[in-house]
Amino acid sequence: MKNIYFNELKSGMSLFAEDFALKKLKKAITRNGKPYLDIEFGDKTGSIKGKVWSEAIPAVGDLTEGKVYSIDAGVSDDQFGLQLNVTSATEAIDYNKDDFVPSSSYTKAEMQKEFETFKNSIKNTHLVKLVDAVLNGEFYEKYLESPAAYYIHHAYKHGLLEHTLDMLKMSESVIARYPKMNKDLLVTGIIFHDLGKVFEYSLATSISVTKEGKLLGHIFMGADYVKSHAPKDIPADLLDEVIHLILSHQGELEFGSPIKPKTTEAVALYYLDNSSTKINAAYNVIHSLEEGTEFAPYHKQLGVELYRSPYLDNLLNEDIPF
Repeated sequence: MKNIYFNELKSGMSLFAEDFALKKLKKAITRNGKPYLDIEFGDKTGSIKGKVWSEAIPAVGDLTEGKVYSIDAGVSDDQFGLQLNVTSATEAIDYNKDDFVPSSSYTKAEMQKEFETFKNSIKNTHLVKLVDAVLNGEFYEKYLESPAAYYIHHAYKHGLLEHTLDMLKMSESVIARYPKMNKDLLVTGIIFHDLGKVFEYSLATSISVTKEGKLLGHIFMGADYVKSHAPKDIPADLLDEVIHLILSHQGELEFGSPIKPKTTEAVALYYLDNSSTKINAAYNVIHSLEEGTEFAPYHKQLGVELYRSPYLDNLLNEDIPF
């Protein structure tokens, strides 16, 4: 039974039979040749890394990522934040899955309503038919539920929908500023750019990467899915531009895109995607910190220790005095 959540943990606490989902597990060896486990446990409010040292390994048994365990552990603090020292673990049987699934702070209903307003704004008849052919039935439901990432940004239930909606909203100012940009094409590209993540990630008590995701990646799977579901009467050059938006949306070859952006819409999509990704990552880190914390631990993807302004305490943006 779950009695305490990640966001309630404090250094010095001792946990006894507290339920947490295992998010990550890696076997390792100390310099002295002793085995230990690098682990990460979490719930809907966040996650905490830690260790299972060699003497405790028999008391935790064979752990499996994605399962929920009742753990005994000590909570400590170091330069990287809170850490767990797990001394025993048994698989939990009676638990509420919703306690362990992180979710968007926005409701699915409100986001879906906004999303469908953008989707219904597309006027090009070929793109309308293409979007309708792709986003329907069981796949559309999975699209609305899917996370947008494993851990960096929008890494929670409905995260893909929230990330896509972020980009659609930001695109309005871009389209207004550049009136000759193909609005319908850009909106379609934003809707499609990450849909391969429906296949890349599995969402249970935690987010995991599927075998298909590891072998093929979301860019290929998304492009392949759109192309295979395209109506036969769509002009080939228009479909090529849509597929290009998916293939180039990460901007650089070293970031995973097989091709760099070569249209105005593709360049815009790349920067909208990058903006949504990094702003969400920074925002979530800052707003997960306790009041009085000045700097967050070093963020590998952003490359900085984020600063938490004291003016954030209990203030909304319109109340901040400068």
